[in-house]
Amino acid sequence: MKKWKNILLIVVVAIYFPIIFSFVSVGKSQRVCGEIVPAICDSIQNRFISRDEITDIALEKYPGILGRKINEINCEDMEIFFRKHPAIENCEVYFTYGGALHIDISQREPMLRVFEGNSSYYLDTNGKKMPLFKKHTAHSLVANGYINRVESMNDLVSLAQAINNDSFLKAQIEQVYVDEKGEFVLVPRVGDHLIEFGGIDRMNEKFRNLKALYKTGWDAREWNLYKKVNLKYKGQVVCTKA
Repeated sequence: MKKWKNILLIVVVAIYFPIIFSFVSVGKSQRVCGEIVPAICDSIQNRFISRDEITDIALEKYPGILGRKINEINCEDMEIFFRKHPAIENCEVYFTYGGALHIDISQREPMLRVFEGNSSYYLDTNGKKMPLFKKHTAHSLVANGYINRVESMNDLVSLAQAINNDSFLKAQIEQVYVDEKGEFVLVPRVGDHLIEFGGIDRMNEKFRNLKALYKTGWDAREWNLYKKVNLKYKGQVVCTKA
């Protein structure tokens, strides 16, 4: 008897799901795009693009999208289009059952603002260039000076990533200056000294020594007594008083 019940259950399931799927398929083919629901899914610190702008961009690129059958709308094509926007890192486009078109955006995150000659731009956390945006200025590490004398822009990216990924360094270092030799000089938020960093050779060691100096080497009252901190010599930190 139990065997026959199992067979009957299998038969019912085999008939039920194709029927349900056919109804869903027919329903989907008749549904239309009734609204656009934009969303910005990353940190609110960056405001390079707004939800209203996302909607406007979609309507300008795809006129007549509202009221169109959803099976005539290519979500993948829309994702590719939005990912080309200079402020956008990633985009996911999908429909919910009621016909709402969802556009979920993740913005690119500026890591460094570079002042080079008469131009200025951002480098994002992947080291790629980003333009400036009129409506929003990101609070990020700044690089200036003789940028064209840096041996490789990858060196500047590596240095900025190391600072950005360390909470202590990110809070303390506000500027990277490139001197006439193409070497890096760091400007701290607290203290009147400059940090002569040199190149990115032994970078981890240099930052380890700098953090040790700040945390255990100096008394808080000494932070403004020095003019320079030189990290370029292996195994030592040379401090010069004002």
